[in-house]
Amino acid sequence: MSIVAIIKKKCQKKELTDDEIKFFVKSTVDGCIDQCQIGAMLMALYLNGLTNAEVSNMTTAMANSGTTLKFRSSAIVVDKHSTGGVGDKVSIPLVPALSAVQEDFIIPMVSGRGLEFTGGTLDKLESIPGFSAFSFDDQHLLGIANNFGCFIVGSDDLSPADSVLYKARDVTATVDNAGLIIASIISKKAAAGIKYLILDLKVGISSFFQSIDEAKTFGKQFVLVAKLLGIECRVLMTRMSAPIGNYVGNSLEILESINCLKGKGPSDLQTLIELIGGHLLEMTHKVSSVNEGRKRMADSLTNGTALEKFKQMLIELKVNEWIANELCYGNTTAVLPMAKYEIEIKPLTSGYVNDINGMTIANVCNKLGAGRQFSNQTIDPAVGIRLLVKKGSHVEIDTVCMVLYHNETDLNESYLLLLQQSIELVDEIVEPEDILLGVINCN
Repeated sequence: MSIVAIIKKKCQKKELTDDEIKFFVKSTVDGCIDQCQIGAMLMALYLNGLTNAEVSNMTTAMANSGTTLKFRSSAIVVDKHSTGGVGDKVSIPLVPALSAVQEDFIIPMVSGRGLEFTGGTLDKLESIPGFSAFSFDDQHLLGIANNFGCFIVGSDDLSPADSVLYKARDVTATVDNAGLIIASIISKKAAAGIKYLILDLKVGISSFFQSIDEAKTFGKQFVLVAKLLGIECRVLMTRMSAPIGNYVGNSLEILESINCLKGKGPSDLQTLIELIGGHLLEMTHKVSSVNEGRKRMADSLTNGTALEKFKQMLIELKVNEWIANELCYGNTTAVLPMAKYEIEIKPLTSGYVNDINGMTIANVCNKLGAGRQFSNQTIDPAVGIRLLVKKGSHVEIDTVCMVLYHNETDLNESYLLLLQQSIELVDEIVEPEDILLGVINCN
């Protein structure tokens, strides 16, 4: 079998067989094809799309490309995944909060780095001194999960094909393809032994899916593929235009996550945590309704149990105990990397905030070092934005709407104009909108 012939076949818009997909995935993991061939294959798949059969076969081949986690038979193994958004730090407070609420859950979250404009959970966590996302083998992870109940890490052993392709997609403009996204997410979850999964499917101008119809089509295909791999899945379509929360940037989002775990987080972030946790509790029959589950999640964020679970999780993941304690109960900003400079951003005119373009904010942050332009680029964890207004806020010409944190000695002023323009103002009063747009079930 020839990789060149397989690439050519897909370029001709023909459906690849299961064996051809397995050959490509195995060759990718074994390192016996060139990087340019991986890029060419990804572009052929991106431009010509994947059939349902190709998506299913690709997902299965990727899931089986490395080791798989097998927990004790009595374990209830749950997880969530987001399709990615600006300021999306939901996983960081969600995992310890859910674990604190339901001690018989195992939450083995294998996360990724940033893709294009989206922030990566691992990049954010690695702004914590001593946190190393890829320092655990599968036996160590099994021990943490079985004894402690949760973790958030990266892994090249679970679905190693995804690890290679994930990096390649980020630098070949092949990220926003439904079939590749589904294969990437579900292969990692299947390899991690997940049985119940919530997909937080972002919809809006700052996401990969900009219309509800497009998101519904994707969500239904996602649920179908998950079911084929033995995962009960529910999709929550959530609004993604303005950034989630008040902070964008790696260390800043850790700061906001800690605030949330203290019961002092922004309402939109807390709502997402409650929703996702509430649905997982209801799916696994631990509560009789999603609302009951939401209340239990809210309680864990205010009574201190979620924060303590997060601290202990960091210690389990080899973060120094003093650092973990200071981060959670002491001077958080003294532990995290902070930028040298900050600039206040004011609006171009007065009015009511109708929208905040998260995509523009993310792109500016990435250009200043918060994200990657190439796969092995080192990021600056201190770069970011603090938002001081939300949709519906009234601002005057001298109102500080956001603060830019950066380490540039000679900042390009065009970035400041872009940030000003990211705030859309109107004359009329603007009402806030529900964050949940719809639910897609596995039935």
